[in-house]
Amino acid sequence: MRQEVLRLGITLLVVGLIAALGLGLTYVVTQKKIAEEDRLSEAKAAVAALPGVKAAAELKVDTAYLARAKKAVPDVQKVYTSDKGTIFLINMKGYGGPLVLAIGIGRDGKVAGIATVSNKETIGLGSKALEPGFFNQYKGKTSRDPVEVGKDINAVTSATITSKAVTGEVRAALKAYSKSQQ
Repeated sequence: MRQEVLRLGITLLVVGLIAALGLGLTYVVTQKKIAEEDRLSEAKAAVAALPGVKAAAELKVDTAYLARAKKAVPDVQKVYTSDKGTIFLINMKGYGGPLVLAIGIGRDGKVAGIATVSNKETIGLGSKALEPGFFNQYKGKTSRDPVEVGKDINAVTSATITSKAVTGEVRAALKAYSKSQQ
């Protein structure tokens, strides 16, 4: 009986080690590809968030601007600048989990566009607050506007939490922009 338990324990240990080795190897092999896909998704969203920008090559990752923006808004992940304006990548919590948006603000301090970098929102519900029709409500908003669900922003039915998360991210981008200009 003892030998049987010992044999099963060793078998379980060997199977566990093989599985762990396989998972570790898979991670090592795919890590660079996943990072590259994330970078491309970020760049694509950044270009979409600022009308007039035609390619990611026109954007500059601005670490000095990022440092100033993070003082005002810790949720800012990255800042891109171009001659058309500034793009903030902001990460806040939506209903389904992390929600990262690229929010473009033109040289005039107005929201120029918004694009989704990544999200975990429910398809058909929360994801409706990540569609261009909803994003269009924010165009032209400045840091002087309320930018508040129920005041100047209409929430998406059945996606109130996501609507408020998007609104919070836009408000954060406007705050980061205005504080960084001072």
